[in-house]
Amino acid sequence: MKVKLFLLLICGSSGYFLRAQTNEQEIEAIKTVCNYYIEGGTNGDSVMFSKAFNPNGLMQYIRNDSLQIVLLKDFMARMPNNGKKQTRTAKIESVNVYGNAATAKITIEYPTFYFHDIMSLLKNKENGWKIVSKIFYREIKK
Repeated sequence: MKVKLFLLLICGSSGYFLRAQTNEQEIEAIKTVCNYYIEGGTNGDSVMFSKAFNPNGLMQYIRNDSLQIVLLKDFMARMPNNGKKQTRTAKIESVNVYGNAATAKITIEYPTFYFHDIMSLLKNKENGWKIVSKIFYREIKK
């Protein structure tokens, strides 16, 4: 009886550790995608920048109290490929994974303001994790 209980505990613990390891791998994969967005934008590299996105996705934000909607393919097309480095720092604040869906919160700091980006990501076997939705808030520094 003790052997069966011991084996049951070992099997149960192994499942927990495998799920934790898998979740950590997914978080790292999502951070990689977010870093394509961050590094591509910071370094004027539209190819790297575009690797982060599913072009069929949307970016939405409020301007003058009105909802603005931009296709991610149009957002990607606006990204210059000039190699000009931006004066900014960025941090991935959080990542939450729910199976093949995830969210990531990124803060980008410029000299006079912050962008607070909330990314929604989806994963499939063909393309892996991709940003399918972006919302953001621009906060002026005080």
